[in-house]
Amino acid sequence: MKLSQKLTKEQLDPHFLKWDRIAVDLAKLHSQRDKRAKDAIQEGLKVYTHLLAHCRDALKDEEFEPLNGSERLSFVEDSAGTYAAYRQLDKLFAELKKTIARKRIELKRLTK
Repeated sequence: MKLSQKLTKEQLDPHFLKWDRIAVDLAKLHSQRDKRAKDAIQEGLKVYTHLLAHCRDALKDEEFEPLNGSERLSFVEDSAGTYAAYRQLDKLFAELKKTIARKRIELKRLTK
């Protein structure tokens, strides 16, 4: 299987859709100052790390991540119940999506 076939929309969209659902729940939980936000962040972290592992495996690049991704991920893990952690994880998902799109374009150009 070619690298670009492992980074298809069909393979990656379920992760982003799952995050979108979690993010909606997190926004509600934070607006209500609900302590269950920490559990929702943990669920979002699982989705993010699974998606990141899939991308790294597909690209055969263990360094693949958004800018300062590991430091930002550590922040989210350390302060999981906070609104700042939720926003940071949301930004990590958005940047990962952009980074994947950029990689798809690079791979497409290389195969031409």
